[in-house]
Amino acid sequence: MIRPMDAPYLVLAIITLISTIPSLFFAAAEMRSRKPTTRVVARYTTARSAALLVLAVVPLFGQNDGWLLAIAAAMIIVQVVDGFIGTARRKPLLVIGPFVAAAANLAALIWFVLAHALPATGQA
Repeated sequence: MIRPMDAPYLVLAIITLISTIPSLFFAAAEMRSRKPTTRVVARYTTARSAALLVLAVVPLFGQNDGWLLAIAAAMIIVQVVDGFIGTARRKPLLVIGPFVAAAANLAALIWFVLAHALPATGQA
């Protein structure tokens, strides 16, 4: 039986989707660089970021726990790596943003897993 999308599922799906947007934005912005090498790298990163956004939209069109868990985990990894890159660049906003997004995504992921791992109460 297919269960409806509940709050933990929707929150995780929405946070995951929202977290894909900054990566795509920053990658696409670099395509306007005057440096040809930067533009080439930006094309690759934009393609990957766009793919993550598309993959993050899928769980909103139908309940697919495995898909949502996979894309949420992927985005948490991306955000943590982005945070470390920001640390290396010594730019506070590029550190705080990704780590806050990773923490929010991780909290939503934990809520989702706990909500679906525990037996439902009050149901006959």
